Amino acid sequence: MKNTFKRTAISLCLAASLPTLAFADNRHESEETLYTLSNAAVQNEVLAFQRADDGRMEAIGSYATGGVGTGRGLGNQGALALSENKRFLLAINAGSNDVSVFRIERDGLKLVDRTAEQGLTPVSVTVSHNRAYVVNSGDDSIFGFEFNPANGKLKPLAKSYRKLSAQGSGPAQISFDRDADALVVTEKATNKITSFSLTEQGLPHSRHVVDSSGTTPFGFSFGRHGQFFVAEAQGGAVNGATVSSYQLAEDGSAHLIDGAIAVGQTAACWLVTTPNGRIAFTADTPASAISSFAIDRTGHLSLLNSKAAEEIRPTDLAMATDGSVLYTLSGGDHSIGVYSINKTGALKKLESLDSLPAGVTGLVVR
Repeated sequence: MKNTFKRTAISLCLAASLPTLAFADNRHESEETLYTLSNAAVQNEVLAFQRADDGRMEAIGSYATGGVGTGRGLGNQGALALSENKRFLLAINAGSNDVSVFRIERDGLKLVDRTAEQGLTPVSVTVSHNRAYVVNSGDDSIFGFEFNPANGKLKPLAKSYRKLSAQGSGPAQISFDRDADALVVTEKATNKITSFSLTEQGLPHSRHVVDSSGTTPFGFSFGRHGQFFVAEAQGGAVNGATVSSYQLAEDGSAHLIDGAIAVGQTAACWLVTTPNGRIAFTADTPASAISSFAIDRTGHLSLLNSKAAEEIRPTDLAMATDGSVLYTLSGGDHSIGVYSINKTGALKKLESLDSLPAGVTGLVVR
């Protein structure tokens, strides 16, 4: 029964398969662009959307990764990642066990590399400086690449393959900390947070494993001063979702600051923070809610609004680089929502783009 309960809880945050989508031709370099990933089992594609100055959203292109997805939900955050110089977009191919890299050009995306990895079923990717890492749900591992920020090329990083805390860990996300000297992974099924310190060569050194403050730790985001914030689905318990904050120590170990703080909704799965680290938003899938939290300088959390916005079964979040706009990806009505964020963290709906494919995963904005 226990394993069945875990699988049921995790499935609350998964998406489905996809149909086709038509795209507009016109695009403007100055406008904000969003990317999501089809995860299609026949041909995986990055889908691009643009928001004009007047707030209108439109689809502008689809770009084959050269690999394949799984055609089903991955239970993940971070299927896509932008390089620090914003010139390249990395995408996982969960069905073909590799990573694709696109150069972002004025007229769209150009595939510049696709490189295999040692693990099985990558579900999340992170990139910082000249390193990229994926976490794999198929064999509960992480694997790294050398990344060339000038041309976007990847090269497998020898001796970077490492195991997570246990078999069947159900990893959701991997991310570098802001200094790129450690990696953090959330494990949904084991209720653990695993972190790795990194050597100067970018190789995992020490592995640290701590119990998650709340069960089913899912998406997370780094704030400032080594703090990171984790959404916890709490096994899908009705109105049981929580958020916790952690401090990453110099040795790469994670230590609880605050948690588990009640969201007042069901199954908080995805989480993003504003660039100044003062506000966090969660996507609470079964509750069809976006919730907001205030973060103080010490990393402690306080609930601002249990339902700051309503979206039908939201399945990811992304933040504008200046922190002024929140984007939501919704599996319930296959839409992208656009919200302005005021200084208090209140959200105001600006626009919604409907008719997205079902089953998309990942959301980043440039």
